[in-house]
Amino acid sequence: MGRCAVIVSLLVRLAVVAVLWLAVTELAPSALGYGLVGVPVVVAATYVLAPRRDGGVRGVDAGSVGRGVVARRVRGILVVVGLAGWVLWRSVVGGIDVARRAVRLPRPDIDPRWTTYETRLRSRGARVALALVMNLMPGSLSARLDGTRLDVHVIDPALDVHRAIADLEGRLARVEDAFG
Repeated sequence: MGRCAVIVSLLVRLAVVAVLWLAVTELAPSALGYGLVGVPVVVAATYVLAPRRDGGVRGVDAGSVGRGVVARRVRGILVVVGLAGWVLWRSVVGGIDVARRAVRLPRPDIDPRWTTYETRLRSRGARVALALVMNLMPGSLSARLDGTRLDVHVIDPALDVHRAIADLEGRLARVEDAFG
């Protein structure tokens, strides 16, 4: 694997794991120190658990890195960063809405329900990511993933959870396409 390919692979994995860490910890200052240790450890583990079979970056001959491949990886990183920003924004806005509903007087403005969503994501990994990242969206909680069927608990049926999941699904599909 060429030096540039190794650097690109490392940067992509670092970006993905760091963004996931920041999203999961909701940018908690107390978690940043752990992230400085945890993110590199997880990235190292990804190389042990998911090594490249061909010894190179997908779509690249060993020892050669084309501009198109580097540009594709950069676009992939931008797609992941865009996904992370969208998730963080939705978490903030949704969190405010959930807080408002929970403290509304004389009684909370909630009516919990179950709903089902059929995903069109191709890979199991992308479907699992959908179920996990969806949990960061306030007002909903994924409870079970069975093939393409996702069972979701919603704080109120008035929330358009299907649209939110579809938006997230579309963004994950772009990530899947960028790195698939």
